[in-house]
Amino acid sequence: MSERILIADDLATNRIVLKVKLTVACYEVIQADRCADVVTLARDTRPDLIILGRGRNDCSLATCRNLKADPTLGSIPIIMVSDQDDQRTRLEAIMAGADDVFSKPLNEATLMAMVRSLIRARGTDDEVLRRRDLSRDFGCAEAPALFARHARIALIAPDAETGIYWRMHLATEIRHKIDIMTQSQALEDVSALGGVPDAFVIASTLSETSDGLRLVSELRSRQTTRHSVIVVQDCGETPSPSSMALDLGAHAVLRPGFDARELALRLTRLLARKFEGDDLRASFNTSLALAVRDPLTGLHNRRFAQSYLDRLEREARQKDQSYAIMLLDLDRFKSINDRFGHPIGDEVLVEVARRLKEKLRDLDLLARYGGEEFLIALPGVTRLQAQAMAERLRRAVGDRPIGAGVLPKGIPVTISIGVAVSGGLPGGTHELLQLADQALYRAKADGRNQVTFVSDAA
Repeated sequence: MSERILIADDLATNRIVLKVKLTVACYEVIQADRCADVVTLARDTRPDLIILGRGRNDCSLATCRNLKADPTLGSIPIIMVSDQDDQRTRLEAIMAGADDVFSKPLNEATLMAMVRSLIRARGTDDEVLRRRDLSRDFGCAEAPALFARHARIALIAPDAETGIYWRMHLATEIRHKIDIMTQSQALEDVSALGGVPDAFVIASTLSETSDGLRLVSELRSRQTTRHSVIVVQDCGETPSPSSMALDLGAHAVLRPGFDARELALRLTRLLARKFEGDDLRASFNTSLALAVRDPLTGLHNRRFAQSYLDRLEREARQKDQSYAIMLLDLDRFKSINDRFGHPIGDEVLVEVARRLKEKLRDLDLLARYGGEEFLIALPGVTRLQAQAMAERLRRAVGDRPIGAGVLPKGIPVTISIGVAVSGGLPGGTHELLQLADQALYRAKADGRNQVTFVSDAA
């Protein structure tokens, strides 16, 4: 499905020009010819991006404020199109909530890069919000921090003198730690320099033309700086580096001539969004780990396993591939607890989990399903492959005693395994899980320490 863009301008010619350019790029375009209709139309159509023209009545600033103040629409990125390319116009638009400002005459490459950049950022924001909602569903959502956070901003200028000039003027507009870095320092392990910068301001020209753009690409591709804010300062090259910088991952490109006020406004907005995303990612990872992992073994728990199995069933149907579900149970585990105590029993469970995980693929699911029972799901395997894997798992546990506590010879432990493989069997993962449970029961009844398939248990 194509991304949807809402164009609002009371001048028909402006709307037509924009619609032609966007339609050629395969976007779905919706038009509004009155500012008063924009908020309602946005609620009805849920666009991925809004472009506001100044038109005859110049009501776009008020419309922009109304959109950003609306809790259901505030996350939609907005581009303000202006007939004038001056500081006052840009600052008014940014302060009204515009995510970027585009000045006429229209440069198609820059416009389309701006559109792609903001829609891409919207997708990232939506993913972060989904994590927040999922954390809330698990009852793990946290209240937002109420304190102002100090950021670390790195300036990578063409030379030391320019860097000092940038820092001196930016420091009067923004209260964050500002460092001057060289290109090589930005590419080194920045954590050794006192922490990863939250934002980079990079000159488009460093030692050579386009060096700044290469630096943008490098920073965006690295794990440590993937979520950092990146703003490029256009140094006046011809052609303009704007479209390339935005496509490489810059959040914004400033026009030639350093404007500390505009930079500070953009950084403030972008840093606030970054911090929110950082907090949500960290909270999600911590909360979800607590919600879906077994605290003893570190494996996923039953709650996560059910969600995984639901996805596995959908994907298997889409790809027309089989999968296997196994239930594993430690044989006579109660006697271990009774004889040696529960702390030793816990050590046994942890070691069994480790041995099982060591034999599985990264894409396989291993979960503690309850007590001494484990669940394994193997996507994309046949019966023969599932049988070979089950035997490897049985031997991995049973061939060597498990060292626990101060017991010199360890504890002999075996497992029984029930297996069900999709393809030829009725139902989905829920039904296969029940069949694997029946097979496990048969393995126990037939003497334990063995693998039993559904067909064998029938």
